[in-house]
Amino acid sequence: MKTFTGLFTTLSLGALLLTGCVNEEPPYKNAGNGTTDSATTGFLSGAMSLRVIYDTETDTQPDDTQDETQTPPSTQAATRAVIDTDGYLVRIVNTDDQSSHFDGTYAELQAELAAGPKELPVGNYTLTVSSHRTEEIQAAAWNTPVYGTTYAFSITKGATTPIEEIVCTLQNIKVTLLCSADLADQLTAETKATVSLGSASLEFSKEYWDGQQAAFFLPAAESNDLKFVLSGSFTDGGDVTFSKTISGVKAGQWRKIELVIVYADQGEIKFDISVDNFVLDDTITVNGTDGLWEEILDEEGGGEEPGEGELTVSMAGHDINEPYTLEANPDGTAGKPVLVNIASESGIKSLTVRIESEVLEELLTGNLEPLKTGVDLCTLNKEEGLGQTLGALLPVGDEIKDQTQVEFEIKSELVGLLLAMGGNDEVVYKFHLDVSDNAGHNVITTLTLVKPAKN
Repeated sequence: MKTFTGLFTTLSLGALLLTGCVNEEPPYKNAGNGTTDSATTGFLSGAMSLRVIYDTETDTQPDDTQDETQTPPSTQAATRAVIDTDGYLVRIVNTDDQSSHFDGTYAELQAELAAGPKELPVGNYTLTVSSHRTEEIQAAAWNTPVYGTTYAFSITKGATTPIEEIVCTLQNIKVTLLCSADLADQLTAETKATVSLGSASLEFSKEYWDGQQAAFFLPAAESNDLKFVLSGSFTDGGDVTFSKTISGVKAGQWRKIELVIVYADQGEIKFDISVDNFVLDDTITVNGTDGLWEEILDEEGGGEEPGEGELTVSMAGHDINEPYTLEANPDGTAGKPVLVNIASESGIKSLTVRIESEVLEELLTGNLEPLKTGVDLCTLNKEEGLGQTLGALLPVGDEIKDQTQVEFEIKSELVGLLLAMGGNDEVVYKFHLDVSDNAGHNVITTLTLVKPAKN
């Protein structure tokens, strides 16, 4: 069997990590062929099952009995029928010395364990499962989900380690596209949507806009950016060009992209766009944007190619999609500022902030009420009203508007306030950021700030 690549080294082990249980008097303590020393070996139990959580199946994670992925029964049976786990590839490696102790299929491992517990040297191990060989996994392909997991266990001297169940989940990223009938009728047959991750891309032609054709992308990192570009024309004339970055995409997620159209009161068509970071079974709703009408010129025309000059929202040294723990200043005054870097070659058009926190509910009243529903900081005047109040805590107005580089700073005074709230309990604050630039790009992300509990 081929050696597994780094695809599975980035998997989260927390939900699947089970340490071996020690049986002081295992019935197989004296088992073996007479050539091994029982003082330096233990046993892997023969009782083992393999379960796959399909991306479209009703199933329950062992550690999350309240969170189920719902699918009509008619499709569940079909999904189960096409998955044969006997051919899944399994490898058992001693992580202490990197020696291999099994390299075969799940069916072959079951057959070996059916004869009795497998004797292994004392040490730490990983059992890696994959539905595909390394050479079969493509950077981008249609309808090719890859399932797998990495399971850590230990072998203890003279004891039996049981692995009762191995749970495999989706290891690549699933993307589907759905378009409302009224919008599809307004677009020519040649109109297409291209989704890419890094250099890998797939084109969704109009017949793939039914939400059924699934593209699967191999993640390049723990957190990835999907690029979405719509290009073509309206049936009554006029070009359609629109681009979007979907950030924070991770292995195991299903990104559903939906294109819809909105009609103004006078009957004319208007577009808008809204993108949210989500996990399995959430939906991106794309309603269009003013940038839909923006022409993408070729290099000879002096314009930029799709994918260049994108709007980016990030934090130095930290994944913005992961919770960030607030800290006090070393001198004990207020709090350490939180910095978010925003960059766009075309300049920032709007930056809407919405704060979500039960602890702050009573404080966000009066002229701070807009922070509950969202306020565009670019529209504020630092010299008056809400702009004057927020200006002491956040950048506003010309500090953001049309700037190509902005250090969005949650200032020390505000961080100090957040650290002072909630008594000794842990408190979570969510800053929902919706950023657009003058080129029509839009990024929506949530900055989760955590005030740690006090002992």
